[in-house]
Amino acid sequence: MAPKRKPPKKVGQLNFADELAQAVVKPEPNKSAETERTPTVGERVTVDSGKTIWTILGVSYSGKEVSLYIPGTNLERFRVQISDLTFVDSPAPVKPKAPPKPKYDAAEVRERIESIHQSAIEHLSGEIAVLKKYLNSKGVSLDAIQELDNFVMDVQDRWGVAAEAIDATLEE
Repeated sequence: MAPKRKPPKKVGQLNFADELAQAVVKPEPNKSAETERTPTVGERVTVDSGKTIWTILGVSYSGKEVSLYIPGTNLERFRVQISDLTFVDSPAPVKPKAPPKPKYDAAEVRERIESIHQSAIEHLSGEIAVLKKYLNSKGVSLDAIQELDNFVMDVQDRWGVAAEAIDATLEE
């Protein structure tokens, strides 16, 4: 026998203006730096304005909820919001500042680009020379071989444009 369907819930008249006004109003952030702290297992905390000291048993994957217990008892609390906690033992650890980006030597970068440019062009020219000899031995038209020469020249020109663009960014 199929279960009876429940009648749809009657919805009262919705006042969208009030809901929109509530959605637009931003609540004042009342979180201190201490509540932003990520808890770790074993830390001692109190919940809200309570005086009971709890120990953190576990932290959720999202890091927003914890499980608490009182040592020496069977009392446990699950899924307690971190914003409700007050840490007892120590103040929030201060994050170390990110180290400044290392300065680079523009001349060294230019030298490295130039050396890679030269080695890449030499390698490409060598491979194209071997390919041209192979195509000559197979009787391929000179137009195809000329296209390979044009390709090498285009690559050299493009390397020059790229080197100039990189050089311009190094000067900034």
